[in-house]
Amino acid sequence: MPPFNSRAICFAILAVLLLPAMAGAAEPLVLKGQEGWISGMAFAPDRKSLATASSDKTVRLWDVPSGRLRLTLNGHTDAVSAVAFAPDGKSLASASFDGTVKLWDAATGETLRTMRGHRGAVLAVAFSPNGHILASGGFDADVRLSDPATGKEKAVLTGHKTWVNAIAWSADGKRLATASSDGTVRLWSASGTPVSTLNAASEDGEVRSVAISPDGKTVAAGMRYGAVKTWDVSSGRLLRSVRAHRADVWALAFSPDGKLLVSGDGDWNRAGPVKIWDAATLEPRGELAHTGEVLCVAFSADGKHLAAGSWDRTVRVWDAPK
Repeated sequence: MPPFNSRAICFAILAVLLLPAMAGAAEPLVLKGQEGWISGMAFAPDRKSLATASSDKTVRLWDVPSGRLRLTLNGHTDAVSAVAFAPDGKSLASASFDGTVKLWDAATGETLRTMRGHRGAVLAVAFSPNGHILASGGFDADVRLSDPATGKEKAVLTGHKTWVNAIAWSADGKRLATASSDGTVRLWSASGTPVSTLNAASEDGEVRSVAISPDGKTVAAGMRYGAVKTWDVSSGRLLRSVRAHRADVWALAFSPDGKLLVSGDGDWNRAGPVKIWDAATLEPRGELAHTGEVLCVAFSADGKHLAAGSWDRTVRVWDAPK
């Protein structure tokens, strides 16, 4: 039997206790300059740029990790709610409260086209993995599928009873998940055929955010009253439900390797944490402090960076937790 080493045991216990606090403990890069809250963000596929959407009616492109502002995209006439890069990184789309979706040249900031059709604010936008479909949703409860190359509408998906707050594609492009204030997550085929409806509401209220795991097997939803839920995509069976936050879970993102799920919350007058979960079990794995209400989160494609945007008009970019 090896000799008893009390000092080694103490260090081991201390490491376990400090692990959640140490995740991402390095000082984050802080991006400042936008004049409104940060409502959406996306890393470019090349991992060198971060796009942020703001209530100041602009989209801004930042160099990462230098933090230098590269471009400001002007053209929307109301708050910009969401932004997404095309898979090839050459263009990006933005959704706005002005009722439009705009497509921009990522290199120059030039407006390529403006797409109309939604009745009211557009809250969510997402490219399919092959870049051939742009999905958008908003106040009118519809999900619109458009061809980004032409701006022409391919399909209108109906079924939600009220606002569509978030949209996510599976990595293989076969499934589209939409989250709504009607308390449901709906799954659709790439062509827009309904696949299943996941009822998330009960006491947890509206669905604020949605994400699909990289392997396409799990869908996660963030709820109005702080819950995070996961379902099996193929069967629709609820896998896990945890009371994750004190307030609305505005943001969710799976790490590129699928091992972690990150969530963000907060009230307009209270800083909210970015929480890190084991994606399979929803056991807590760490927490990162922000200075305002967290409204959006995103991982870089290589999994090296994690960003969170806030009501306080700042973005914080950390080395991603392991």
